[in-house]
Amino acid sequence: MGKYGYYVIDADGHGGDPERWADRLPAQFKPKWEERQRRIKSHFANLVGVGVKETKGTARVDATQRAGMSEPKARLEDMDLEGIDEVVCFPGGAGEEWAGLDRDFAIALCRTMNDARAGFMRYDPKRLKSIAKLPMIDPDAAAAELRRCVTEHGMVGMVTPQHVRERNLDHPSFDVVWQTAQDLDVTVCVHGGGQAIDQVPVGVDRWKTRLEMHAFTHPVGQMMAVMAFTVGGILHRYPRLRVGFMEANVGWLPFWLDRLDEHWELTPEQAPIIDRRPSEYFLSGRCFIGTDPDEKELPHVVDRLGEGVVVYASDYYHWDCSFPDTVKIVAERGDLSASAKKAIFETNPRRLYKL
Repeated sequence: MGKYGYYVIDADGHGGDPERWADRLPAQFKPKWEERQRRIKSHFANLVGVGVKETKGTARVDATQRAGMSEPKARLEDMDLEGIDEVVCFPGGAGEEWAGLDRDFAIALCRTMNDARAGFMRYDPKRLKSIAKLPMIDPDAAAAELRRCVTEHGMVGMVTPQHVRERNLDHPSFDVVWQTAQDLDVTVCVHGGGQAIDQVPVGVDRWKTRLEMHAFTHPVGQMMAVMAFTVGGILHRYPRLRVGFMEANVGWLPFWLDRLDEHWELTPEQAPIIDRRPSEYFLSGRCFIGTDPDEKELPHVVDRLGEGVVVYASDYYHWDCSFPDTVKIVAERGDLSASAKKAIFETNPRRLYKL
């Protein structure tokens, strides 16, 4: 039992990439890595913690420097401070899935990252879990890497961007990835990716500041992903697949499911793969959404969609997280029942990741 009276599973924490993990890349890819680092620095020059080192607001300018992001002992200490019993760690995201549109580099980059992360998790595998980063530019290679990460490293799932360049997630080429995740009984997590280098932009190219880009792309990207998994038929064709939609807030979800249902009822023949309302797929017990601790709309979402949908996410240690108070904020909320808090902290993350 955690320090605030709940057993807490962090369904979306970041970190787990050891310092200088990329030194393990095969020698032929080192020049590509160095060029990639230069591009990332330029691309994210207006992101807090990367290029922005001071702000008049509350953002954390040390977001890339916290020891617990790269050192497992320090991570466990921060988990104890915050009141977290277990964490599912997400890898960094800057378009490794396509890595400069070079298939071989993407495969090597993801493999090297996953191997390094596995070493981090072995420090305390009961408390530290990871999901796999996959070379989605080549779905067959992505499926093979997912299988390797699960069978060799014990990873509990995979992460994908909200779309993969010109393809939505319901594109038939990705069926091999969803089939593999279902066969392995591991989780698919959709998490950002709309701002990554070499991504095909969906709206972000209309904005200039990272404030605008970040505020826009996460929820809009997840709306795209929810539509792909429901209306696009992924959840229909893979009836045992579990999916988490992370780091995009929760307040939009009831509205979006209502809108998708309305449009399906108007023209169901335009979604020939599915045979029921999109919301019924999402609310079948296989889909979950991550919440920030202080979201005002959280009680409404729980009331509308039930206690079995939302999972707690610390977002450690990103520039917009509430460390070290994320567990405390949820535990002390007066607008959530004790049963809802237990579901958010423990029951739902266990179901999502089958822990």
